[in-house]
Amino acid sequence: MKCSIMQPHYFPWSGYFNLIFKSDKFVFLDDAQFSKDSWQSKNFVIINKEKYSIKVPTIKSPLSTIIRDKSINQKNEWKSKQVKTIFQSYSKHKFIYDLNDLLDFFLKLKTNNLSEMNIEIIKFISNKINIESSFICSSNFNIQEKRTHKIIKILNRLNAKEYISPVGAKQYLKEDNYNGLSEVKLVFNDYVATKYNQTHLKKFIENLSIIDVIANLGWKNTEDYVKSN
Repeated sequence: MKCSIMQPHYFPWSGYFNLIFKSDKFVFLDDAQFSKDSWQSKNFVIINKEKYSIKVPTIKSPLSTIIRDKSINQKNEWKSKQVKTIFQSYSKHKFIYDLNDLLDFFLKLKTNNLSEMNIEIIKFISNKINIESSFICSSNFNIQEKRTHKIIKILNRLNAKEYISPVGAKQYLKEDNYNGLSEVKLVFNDYVATKYNQTHLKKFIENLSIIDVIANLGWKNTEDYVKSN
């Protein structure tokens, strides 16, 4: 059984969904510490032909707050304003109606919890692009260890045979001696997002939210794009 583990990100990039696709079980690391201005609460889209940050406003809390306990600040109708900005920017794109499916779902989500919102968005997108991996939250295990030791305990609880890790974690897994501590095979996901046609742009802007992929490619081609790389 192949497993991957990631914090729940806000409208993640295509590589996040490629990692889910390659996994039999995908674990949301929802009991990791919340980090301000991280992928947990922001991502990037194109607004006025430039890279633009979209963010989730959150309520101030202690530094030790875990993602699962982080609350969204629902003042100022932030969600409807953000959707309007995104829709207007992508309104002339070929697959705006596919993107609108996602934006409608997003608007209808009724939760004040950051982790829950991110997870529901990720599950919705995964379903639309026919990813059949099963999902679980790390908080269900109540594991107190940190970093690599926590990952190993999660893998053991799930009886995983292979751990697929994002390349960004390679250094700390090496520092923590993952291979010396676990018999679960470690594989790094070598996903590289290839260029696709971005409407109205002459130069490709990389590392954007899956929002941009859906607007430019539509659900079906987004599925092929995520799975073929």
